[in-house]
Amino acid sequence: MRTDFDPAVMSRNDFYRLLTATVGPRPIAWVSTTSADGVHNIAPAKF
Repeated sequence: MRTDFDPAVMSRNDFYRLLTATVGPRPIAWVSTTSADGVHNIAPAKF
């Protein structure tokens, strides 16, 4: 399941909570992929 977030339509509070939830844990690496249809994706990866 994929969820898209648009910071332009989010409240400041919701955007801050999303940002601190994803960046706060400090991922070891960002893993990027491209699907066969050309859709790009990036996700945090850590052990």
